[in-house]
Amino acid sequence: MSKTRLMAAVLVATLGAALAHDTAEACDRAEEYRARRAAIAQLEDREAPELARAHYMLGLWADENGLQADARSSFQKALEYDTDHEGARGELGQVRHGDRWLSHTESMEAKGLVLRSGTWILREEAAILDLPKEQRELRRQGQAKVRKLLGMYAKGTERARKFARASLDTVADEHKLEPMAFALRSRNEAVRTLAAEELGKLNNRRSLRPLLHRAVFDPSEGVRHAAIDAAKSIGDANLIAPLVGALGSDDGKVRMNAARAIARAGDPRGVRYLVYRFEARGGGGGRAYSMFANQLTFIQDFDVEVAQTAFIADPIPGVIQEGVVLDVKVVATQQTSYFVEREIVHGALQRLTGANDVENKDGAWAAWFKEHGDELTAAR
Repeated sequence: MSKTRLMAAVLVATLGAALAHDTAEACDRAEEYRARRAAIAQLEDREAPELARAHYMLGLWADENGLQADARSSFQKALEYDTDHEGARGELGQVRHGDRWLSHTESMEAKGLVLRSGTWILREEAAILDLPKEQRELRRQGQAKVRKLLGMYAKGTERARKFARASLDTVADEHKLEPMAFALRSRNEAVRTLAAEELGKLNNRRSLRPLLHRAVFDPSEGVRHAAIDAAKSIGDANLIAPLVGALGSDDGKVRMNAARAIARAGDPRGVRYLVYRFEARGGGGGRAYSMFANQLTFIQDFDVEVAQTAFIADPIPGVIQEGVVLDVKVVATQQTSYFVEREIVHGALQRLTGANDVENKDGAWAAWFKEHGDELTAAR
């Protein structure tokens, strides 16, 4: 037999042995799955939540061992005992939407998104992609006109600015969004303010993200106010969600801007998050250890070795320690993060609730929310 044929024969034999081994292991895992499921079947006298958890855990085990079909079967079995078992629903690719459980595709469609080229986008964006060639060209021309007018507004006199603003009214709304959103990045504060105001008139959800970004990060208070006012006019039910997220930023200025924006948005759902921010005692730093101890060093032994005719003894030191080690957290690293920010949040809460008699002191807003929280929920 030639060397090449011998190597091929060895390779085939090796692959065959590996395949037989994998097949045997797969059979063993399948047999173990059936045994585990049979054991669960003997527990029918248990409470439904316990049985749901047992089938869910078996499904996780099956999935980890390559038995995807069996895993799916176990997750579905878990739902027979607990229809709202979040773990099983999640493993089956379902998410909660209101009081219903939907597939991923259904949940994205419920949010007003459509799938294009493997990416979920807004219906408004999909409509733009689906435009005929002639309309796309008109769109390009309209956007170019908007950019030209914005340039005139940035560099012109007061008269030129009035002309530019009036000329913007002659451009179709569907051509304004992209250039106006880009103009929010302009170095010119007046241009950013104008862009925010114009985006508010469009009533298009696609402008929410750039507007909320400006409402929190823009260095100009006027631009921030114009941005949150424009975002509010769009009427999205989840407007304050990104602003609430910004309250947890490591940057104190971002947190304060987010608090002001929540108050200006006027959504009473923001009260509980502002109260939490007001009563928070943790600073932006991480955890650390503080140690108070006495240490005594002594020689506990000698590491002896023989070198020719001489003994070499290296001392091995030991340490006796007494005292305490405390796990601590930095409360505040600068005055702004505790005093100035607290005053900003206090003012935001007063504006949002109208409770101007609440004092800026520890526990004041927590006590107020405990008494009036239900009223806010009812009002909403």
